[in-house]
Amino acid sequence: MTELKGVLDKMEQAEREEADPRPEIVIRDELVPVTDEALDALRTAADGLYVRGRLLVQVARTDAVQELPWLKRPEGGLVIVPLEISSLQDRLDRAACWVRLKKGLPVRARPPEWVARQIMARLAWPFPLLSGVIETPTLRPDGTVLQDPGYDRDTGLLYVPSAEYPDVPELTRPEMPGLVQSLLDPVCDFPFVQDTDRATYTAAIVSLVARYAIHGPVPAFPVVAPVPGAGKGLLARIMALIGTGREPTVMTAPGDEVEFRKRLLVLAIAGTQAVLLDNISGTLGSDQLAAALTLMEFTDRLLGVSRLVTAPLTATWFLTGNNLRFGRTLGRRMVPISLDPDCEHPEDRTGFKYQDVIARVKAERPALVVAALALLRAYVLAGQPPHGQPRMGSFEPWDGLVRGAVVWAGLPDPAATSDATRGRGRIRAEADEDLEQVDALLDALCVTFGDTAFQVADVLAKADGKADGDILKAALQTSATDAKGFITARSLGNAFRNLRDRWVRGRRLVRTPKAVGRPRGSWALERREVTP
Repeated sequence: MTELKGVLDKMEQAEREEADPRPEIVIRDELVPVTDEALDALRTAADGLYVRGRLLVQVARTDAVQELPWLKRPEGGLVIVPLEISSLQDRLDRAACWVRLKKGLPVRARPPEWVARQIMARLAWPFPLLSGVIETPTLRPDGTVLQDPGYDRDTGLLYVPSAEYPDVPELTRPEMPGLVQSLLDPVCDFPFVQDTDRATYTAAIVSLVARYAIHGPVPAFPVVAPVPGAGKGLLARIMALIGTGREPTVMTAPGDEVEFRKRLLVLAIAGTQAVLLDNISGTLGSDQLAAALTLMEFTDRLLGVSRLVTAPLTATWFLTGNNLRFGRTLGRRMVPISLDPDCEHPEDRTGFKYQDVIARVKAERPALVVAALALLRAYVLAGQPPHGQPRMGSFEPWDGLVRGAVVWAGLPDPAATSDATRGRGRIRAEADEDLEQVDALLDALCVTFGDTAFQVADVLAKADGKADGDILKAALQTSATDAKGFITARSLGNAFRNLRDRWVRGRRLVRTPKAVGRPRGSWALERREVTP
């Protein structure tokens, strides 16, 4: 009888195995073995689990994830989502058949929550690293083009194409003008102020399709104009649409820096490719944004979890605003595009070549993407000859690939600073509030003290004077106040220490050596001739 029961049990087990191909995991009080079996089942299932920034993640469409009040993601786009305990249990249930033994017989059960928690607590997982999710072919770091759908182990990218793309041709420099013209055609109606602005538009698109070949940060691309209705937001949408296959993720700029950090971590984990800060008024100044523009990874505490998380931050930033100005060191991180329709009501303009330019871009996207990649590929095959200008500090890899490719293709330099009427030169001359404040303070100190050494107390005394201290006091109010807006010895001393030894238009503030008749802690201005 016992022998017959054993035969029947084996037959029943065989039937279960034939009906359900999933491996069977017996729930028991063996923490490590059960967790190892669960991980093996997940790995065998191979249904889209990845590791990103010390997080287990999966990929979803934007319409399947929770909306955030401060963020508008493109409809239907791909987003990287961290796994939670409940979502991991769901995957465990799909990957294995979970049973408990009752009187020696297996009974179906749910995956225990403790198994999911043990998996989440592991320091390493047997899943591939995910650098990003893309819907457009891209350039690899080795200069080849990634255009085969699926996960690419060399780059850690998951490529899920949103359209069919032709192969990228290998062209030569004489063929570049036609290639550039094809990229510029959709925006032929936009009122670019200078040819450098068209070059920067091209550089922005090239930056997006080459983002994962750039081992370093990418500057932001502000689109500015003197009047509303010039097409700033539309141009930003077009650049992101061509470069990523989707319109940009639109984010409001928070006034609170702590909140900004939380938002940056959300963007980093999600693998956001293009972010638009739209309709910014006045001066944009943010230490967090400045840091984000020069970092490759971002670290912060994950909301609801008592641990720090580090994730790649590879978003390309677009900004729009009327007569936008920059503070908190943001000016040096910008490569701007200037538009000027030269009329009072730009929204009333007619006679456009493309009445629905977004529809035109969507129709021509595969060809436009291939044009951008062909430009990059040709530049790489030519040996990436240098453009011969000073490199853009903090963005050297971008400078060597994108800026170099655009200049090599025959366009003006998008990041030049030599002309104060265009591009980065114009930001330095007119829109960098940091430089203006420092320049005004050094001017006031020059007028007040000349070549004479001075102390903080001397500056405060002069600023408290009548007419002769007005210029100095005005300069101090913009660059040397405390948190409450007062000019104090401490706030002025801090301002001087922050400014020490920084050359601005041929002048710098220096600490003077201790000498007879000169008290300790004196300051003086040093000057040198500036080449125009």
